[in-house]
Amino acid sequence: MRIIFHIPIHIDRSDPSASQIRPQKLMAAFAELGYEVDVVEGYGAERKQRIAAIKRNIRQGVHYDFLYSESSTMPTLLTERNHLPTYPFLDFGFFRFCKQHGIPIGLFYRDIHWRFANRGDGWKNSMATLFYRYDLWQYRRWLDVLFLPTMEMRTHIPAEFTCRVVELPSGCERLLSADSKNCKSSDTASLSLLYVGGLGTNYNLKPLLQAVSGLPDVRLTLCCRDYDWDAVSEEYAPLVSSNVNVVHESGEAVRQRYQQADLFAMTFYNDYIDFAAPYKFFETIGYGVPMLVVEDSWMARFVERNHIGMVSHKDAASIRAALEHVLQNRDILAAYKEHIEEVAVKNTWQARCQQIANSLTAS
Repeated sequence: MRIIFHIPIHIDRSDPSASQIRPQKLMAAFAELGYEVDVVEGYGAERKQRIAAIKRNIRQGVHYDFLYSESSTMPTLLTERNHLPTYPFLDFGFFRFCKQHGIPIGLFYRDIHWRFANRGDGWKNSMATLFYRYDLWQYRRWLDVLFLPTMEMRTHIPAEFTCRVVELPSGCERLLSADSKNCKSSDTASLSLLYVGGLGTNYNLKPLLQAVSGLPDVRLTLCCRDYDWDAVSEEYAPLVSSNVNVVHESGEAVRQRYQQADLFAMTFYNDYIDFAAPYKFFETIGYGVPMLVVEDSWMARFVERNHIGMVSHKDAASIRAALEHVLQNRDILAAYKEHIEEVAVKNTWQARCQQIANSLTAS
């Protein structure tokens, strides 16, 4: 089994953002499933060389089961270092070539932030919007399957697709069996609450901090990048009570934080999060930690449907009430953990790759 994995960017292996990690996880999972993966990634010159090699393979009779692509957060034609369209025909010309040779094509459309962000009226933003729309036009021409983080995102895409549309959120590692032996007991009096992720406009944690400040039996660890904290510290610092620990950690240190956590808080809300499936959501499932999320979101619907955590209203008082309920009924955490183990097995990166393969071979 041999496939093509295409992504029109240079992957920064040192960048912890989801857009950089997700394709690496999928490539590794495909390899673990036994696929030979020919990767097209990098800046234009690198992609051109790799595309040429794959085209030679195809002309010489090498069979590829399918081409799977992941979009960039930028328009495809603007992913060079200088953000100029210096390779205007490279990627979509390759799609056309594969289509002509009977290779099914699927693409994961990462996000639709450009439809929500306050981009202003500058000519650069106007031009970027044109290039985003150009991507959609090309996708409509060549795709057999359009993959989306959630099906709810489809209504926000300004284009009609006649190809199959399939939900494909991020996956998780199968960490539960290894970590469950080391997890702290849930029968202690205090509650260990964890947040790992960004801060700022799209990640408003002020209601969470306000809720925790009135609960001395709750210990919140807020783990974020140091520069994210620096950007908001002036407005957040007055909300940080004695039971809140702000840390800037990564790697093994974060893994240990998950092992010590009773509950993971994802209580931020914005218009986009209503239909988004954050990378951290499934990472947390992999660690076997129940979640506290807020209503009117895809995450809330997933949590309720699978019984893996609690759903609260968005205000501080409601979040506080949810935490108090856990403190008084700690046995519910054990029930959530039992369900989350079942959910994790069905949502591994390998399961995502198998879903991709099934969708594209069926097409």
